Amino acid sequence: MSETKRFAVLDSLRGIAACLVVLFHLLYFTHSHLAAVTFIQHGYLFVDFFFVLSGFVIAANYERRLIEGFGIWRFTLLRFGRVYPLHVSMLGVCILIHLAHAHSGLGTQMAFQPPDHSADTVIANLLLVHSLNIFDFLTWNSPSWSISSEFYTYILYALALALTKDRIGYLLLPVALLSAVALGILVDDMDTSYNYALLRCVFGFSAGALAWKVHRASLLRSGTALELLSVALIGSFVWGAGRTELSIAAPVVFAPAVLVFAAEAGAVSRVLRRPVFLLLGAWSYSIYMVHFVLGGALVEAARLLRIAGVDILSGTKLGRDLWQGDVACLVFFALVLCAAALTYRLIEVPGRTWFRSLAGTASSSQDRRLELRIVREPALSGTAAAEDLPVPAVVTSADGAPQLHDDVARWKP
Repeated sequence: MSETKRFAVLDSLRGIAACLVVLFHLLYFTHSHLAAVTFIQHGYLFVDFFFVLSGFVIAANYERRLIEGFGIWRFTLLRFGRVYPLHVSMLGVCILIHLAHAHSGLGTQMAFQPPDHSADTVIANLLLVHSLNIFDFLTWNSPSWSISSEFYTYILYALALALTKDRIGYLLLPVALLSAVALGILVDDMDTSYNYALLRCVFGFSAGALAWKVHRASLLRSGTALELLSVALIGSFVWGAGRTELSIAAPVVFAPAVLVFAAEAGAVSRVLRRPVFLLLGAWSYSIYMVHFVLGGALVEAARLLRIAGVDILSGTKLGRDLWQGDVACLVFFALVLCAAALTYRLIEVPGRTWFRSLAGTASSSQDRRLELRIVREPALSGTAAAEDLPVPAVVTSADGAPQLHDDVARWKP
């Protein structure tokens, strides 16, 4: 049996993209030199990198298994367990901060005052529907809009596979094209979140799932030159696209880059396989989900310091001057990494484990037969066993016990 391969470099890139989104959101919380950097101003586009990468990884892990009979309910429960525990935890923290603010005398709003903090926004977040054009504003933990749209994109993808089976590629391409056209008509750029987020996510996810098909067919040969070109293309695109109509092309730019780095064949990939980048990849979801909540908490803490006679705010942003704001950025980023390490360990991993147990990770008889075939059959070049059966990664937890890691694609080359 051939050795399975993990897309470790893509995991590292996901961590870097999460950090770039944090830098973008630092503009909301700090008065610093970052505000003058065009690339950072356009960092919202790296959410679309998440969508493309998600489509690639989910297709690699689940496309064949869903076609072979892996239950849609079971798939949905596993994906729910991946995103929901941390989402609902951060929602709880946001509510606690809001209540503390409302009762401290520092704010002007009462607890759960409409429209921003009304009870229906809490319910919508609990149901993960808050990005489905229900409200005309972002609610609570603002970045979680993408989690809402991505969860329902998972379900749509599983249903599409159930209907089309091996012909899914014939559906993905027109869906991606129609989503792009719809975004151009309805929004005019890619900066949509609470209203047309599902279209944005479906576009990126479809592009990523199509990229997986190209990768599996071995239609691209990568190397250092292509990796460097991909980095330059992404940097130039993000810098220039901003909030123009060109930004709608983000998935079209990101999908080839995912293809290039999935091969892990160049010098950039060798750098990205270093432990520090792999750690960022492991923490990427926590980094994304905790940073905005932490930013709001730090601003609230600065307001309390102002009452005590220590003023580090410029308006509502951290930093009385640009250099002080730069220091605040460094402190903020360090705190985000520390918080992400804790939430990954204390919320993400236990939450995933519990939902895997609930979903019956001990396989059904049909899944068990599939797994036995993967283990027993030799991976012969060109065979279905060699090319068409992606399997989940098996990693070792801190206590030495093996656990299923369904977020990093491993497949039989």
